[in-house]
Amino acid sequence: MKLLNSDIAIPLYQQLYDLLLDQIRSGVYPPGSKIPSEEELCKTYDLSRVTVRNALGRLVDDNILVKRHGKGTFVATPVFTESAYANGSFTKSCEQMGATPSTQVVSRKQVKAGKALAKQLQLEEGAKAICIKRLRCINGVAAILEVDYFNGDMDFMMEADVETRPILDVIRENSGLTGRQYIDTFEVHFANREQAGCLKCPANTPLLKVSQVVLNEMRGVLYYNEQYIRSDIYKYVMGS
Repeated sequence: MKLLNSDIAIPLYQQLYDLLLDQIRSGVYPPGSKIPSEEELCKTYDLSRVTVRNALGRLVDDNILVKRHGKGTFVATPVFTESAYANGSFTKSCEQMGATPSTQVVSRKQVKAGKALAKQLQLEEGAKAICIKRLRCINGVAAILEVDYFNGDMDFMMEADVETRPILDVIRENSGLTGRQYIDTFEVHFANREQAGCLKCPANTPLLKVSQVVLNEMRGVLYYNEQYIRSDIYKYVMGS
């Protein structure tokens, strides 16, 4: 533990500020994590509550920490706004923002298309479809849970690399088809238990749900997806 020094010219609140900031930047307290309480910090560093509150208040003012009533003080999660010049690509958008994107496949399986899904994919009800769930992260922080549905004939999607490669590239290389038009529907959705677990947020957290039908050059359905977005982390931008 790094002790604070009352015998130097730097005020104790500034020393605590610098110490906590260094711990946040080094990953001791990652984005979204809870830091020790005022009482714990007072005991750990032998400081008065006024000194601790002064340091924490300045970190809050600098948008490094955020206070949640009745829950404590947490490391603020950066908010990223999708680039309007990324053509809807999550990876390109993150790169243009100077952030590091990553994708994790949560599940991949064959399903029977229910009535609603069959309509979106232009299939017969009960027909075979493929469902891939992916978690999209920014600098390691979960931002979007994406659920992609494909016609069952696209069996290459069961083995395709969809963690490091764009889905449209995979489809084009395996079928010769390309995405030409996107039809988006937006609504507020309250996270269920599975979505909350993936996105590291409480159940019933309001999410932005984007339902998207991707059409090919012949205006047939290429695939359909649903994105559940933590809008406190990632701001979705509609193209013109």
